[in-house]
Amino acid sequence: MSIKRNVCVTTLAIATSTVMLQAQAQEGAVRPLSDWNYEDIYEAGGIRADRLMDAEVFGENEEEIGSVENVLITRDNKIAAIIAQVGGFWDIGDTHVLVPWEEIELHEDGVMIPITEDNADEYGLFASDDYITEQNLSQIQQVDDDIDAGTGIWKLTDLLDDYAAVGEAIGYGYIDNILFSRDGEVQGVIVASDAAYGRGSYAYPFYGYGYGWAPGHSAYSLQYDEDEIGEMEPFDYERYESLLEE
Repeated sequence: MSIKRNVCVTTLAIATSTVMLQAQAQEGAVRPLSDWNYEDIYEAGGIRADRLMDAEVFGENEEEIGSVENVLITRDNKIAAIIAQVGGFWDIGDTHVLVPWEEIELHEDGVMIPITEDNADEYGLFASDDYITEQNLSQIQQVDDDIDAGTGIWKLTDLLDDYAAVGEAIGYGYIDNILFSRDGEVQGVIVASDAAYGRGSYAYPFYGYGYGWAPGHSAYSLQYDEDEIGEMEPFDYERYESLLEE
């Protein structure tokens, strides 16, 4: 079991209660689950987080040069950049690079980035020892593999495997996957429910900051109660066309 999910019930309740208070001021923006339709997501297709994480990375000449290690997402829930490990077989050794999303092309088997053995050394190391922010995401640059995300940015790994709670901080399951549109906008989160609710995967709207979650919290509040989630149908991955193959 993931270390992130191995937290005590007391910690879950405190963290969830805090973010639920934040959400109360904005609860009018939370859409009823009765208006939530899987059919729209199935029809649109998109990018699965589990396919994007660790996906192969290709250079401009379509040679495999590394893999995706993390994804940086903005406060408005859109992918801003990826962090990739590249160049292990080059003279420069393993290097971590941040590549803006607009510089990325989806490849049949992963993602393609404009980095080659010849130009990899041209990208300088991120100058700050602190946090990377949205203002730092406009260009390709080398970064430390464990670079922290600052204000307005969160990492995909900040949310994956977090506990999912409903109602008054009731444990429901954990965040097992995230779905993104073809443009990189979050379509929803996939929750793997615990046995008490009948094991299965269910897709829910994601609201982000101030709506039951913030980076660093171990629990995400779904903004719905037990009665509402009881009406959900399992999410059918077979009907979701993923742009990245398994």
